[in-house]
Amino acid sequence: MDFDSWEPLYVQILEDFGFSRQRDEEAARLLSGLMAKREDHLFKAQILVEGRAVVVCGNAPTLSRDLDDLGKGRKIFIAADGATAVLLSRGVVPEIVVTDLDGPFPAILEASRRGSIIVVHAHGDNLDQVRSCVPQLGQVIGSVQCRPFDLVYNFGGFTDGDRCVFLARHLGAGRIDLTGFDFGDESVTPRKRKKLMWAKRLIDIALA
Repeated sequence: MDFDSWEPLYVQILEDFGFSRQRDEEAARLLSGLMAKREDHLFKAQILVEGRAVVVCGNAPTLSRDLDDLGKGRKIFIAADGATAVLLSRGVVPEIVVTDLDGPFPAILEASRRGSIIVVHAHGDNLDQVRSCVPQLGQVIGSVQCRPFDLVYNFGGFTDGDRCVFLARHLGAGRIDLTGFDFGDESVTPRKRKKLMWAKRLIDIALA
């Protein structure tokens, strides 16, 4: 997504959650510095996804059951953070994992070791995780929610789930199906519920 188009939504998110733009930019500089020492895997991800049917997996409690309902045929899986553990438990190695590193890192590390491309998202609240986790991962793409530069990208999106959808669109997916999403989950905290509302709004924008 063009940042000028994304920025008004980004500003609304900052205001809604009280996030710091300066901290996001600090995180972006940190991740950019780490990516300067690594190979960029964006082109490889595009080759995997362009023109293909993509299944974006959220981490709702229904994910394992929802996977049973998927039709047959070769699909590309993009996992949102904690969904990675569920997919691996089902014998599925996602082609791409999108994470801000607050999920089960051992599963993300295992997916990386088994060939997944990891899209690491840096923001103002995860500098320590970015600093410690990125060096352990293999194929990495850096993503941010502020203005991108150098080897960090802004594909659009706020939560791991909707960032997956924006990424799939950016990479030219021929079709995008969602599984493991429950935007009306009443068991979550009020803050998480607000994030789910934003995720639904942003996914609708991405798929429009």
